[in-house]
Amino acid sequence: MKNLKTLIFYITIFYAVFSFIYISYNDYKFLSRGYHIIDNSRLKTQSIKIGEKVVEYYKYQDYILISENSTNITLDDFKNIVHRFNNIIVAEFSDFGFIFDRYKIYLSDDELKKIRYAHYIKPKEMDKYDTEQVVQRYWRALNERRINLFYIPEHKKRSEIINAIEKRTKNHKDYILPLENIPEYFDIISAAVLLAFGAIYIPLFSIIYAILYFYFNPWSYVFAAIFFSFISWIKWKNHFEKDKAYIKAVLFNILIGILIYSSGYSYLYIYKISVIRGIKLLLITLPFILFIVQIKNFKLKKKDIILSSIILGIVFIYYILRSGNFGISTMTERKIRDLLEKYLIARPRFKELLGYTFIFTKPPTEFFKIFWNIGQAIVFVSIIDTFLHFQTPLYLGVLRTINAFVIAGIIIVLLRIIVYKLIYNRGE
Repeated sequence: MKNLKTLIFYITIFYAVFSFIYISYNDYKFLSRGYHIIDNSRLKTQSIKIGEKVVEYYKYQDYILISENSTNITLDDFKNIVHRFNNIIVAEFSDFGFIFDRYKIYLSDDELKKIRYAHYIKPKEMDKYDTEQVVQRYWRALNERRINLFYIPEHKKRSEIINAIEKRTKNHKDYILPLENIPEYFDIISAAVLLAFGAIYIPLFSIIYAILYFYFNPWSYVFAAIFFSFISWIKWKNHFEKDKAYIKAVLFNILIGILIYSSGYSYLYIYKISVIRGIKLLLITLPFILFIVQIKNFKLKKKDIILSSIILGIVFIYYILRSGNFGISTMTERKIRDLLEKYLIARPRFKELLGYTFIFTKPPTEFFKIFWNIGQAIVFVSIIDTFLHFQTPLYLGVLRTINAFVIAGIIIVLLRIIVYKLIYNRGE
């Protein structure tokens, strides 16, 4: 049995490496094909009548573009539109784009395959951001979300923005590039490998995961991620932490991430047309369980329980607010993010940079182990969470994880040198 588990483990590593190369090659081909900027002068306003309601849209090449301000379209109205047209563009982050985000979970796969995104920025946001920030948004849409169709509304800065985009991102095309199909069984084969890998640790995982994957697919990825976050934590505490095998710990989580990503590598997910469910559960499950277990095991005094609960409650609220697409951030922070993306390609996540502080150091007292353990857990959860964003190219997820590890390591080393010099100089 042990030999069989070892064999499965090495097959899994081989398959993960193969998947990384295969998917990264596909992403390279996709980005090499270029992008298209919608020519607003060729948008033809048309309308259809649905019941007593008149719905306006734009005709463009072989597509229709739902008006960015079409907030009066109900789900039934939109289903009616989908049945009348075969090629539909939704402006990402437009008023209707946010409505579509709610509608998409009620559409069938055949209906969803008629739809694609164009990246869009509202005119009032173009007033708020400078040209470089706007260009970075379009660059991010192409490179981080595989959206190769840009919709830039009429604005005094429109020509300047287009020129800057074409200068920054090469291979602009005069026609809309079709989205490429994905091999039909690649995700299923990947799911089978993930299933076998999970069975090494807990065989029951395979049964639950298989049921979720085929009957409740959007929830299966988060279930696998939560399961492996606990496996990763156990391996960290039993092996990696004792040996200070930090690189092995990160590589193990990257392995898990690649397998989960590969199991979701399908047309609707990678082009963000469909969504997976429950990502917030991944972010909180392991840290929350650790907190409950530690409160019980440490046999803390009442005041310690209250203090730790207050501190962790504040951290938890901040942690959730900062996770996802709609987190709170200042203009200064946005500029820092853009700068990091520009020079590092994949911007490391702040919570990982902060979390590595708990990986590379030890708690000063027994009480502070609560915070150290939860801080360490957040790193591993965050790494796996990175790979649940199937619309983001796989190589960016790997690079983002490596960047966070390396930069955090450098910061910790520099801080130790500074602290050592301060203590040494004071001693003199």
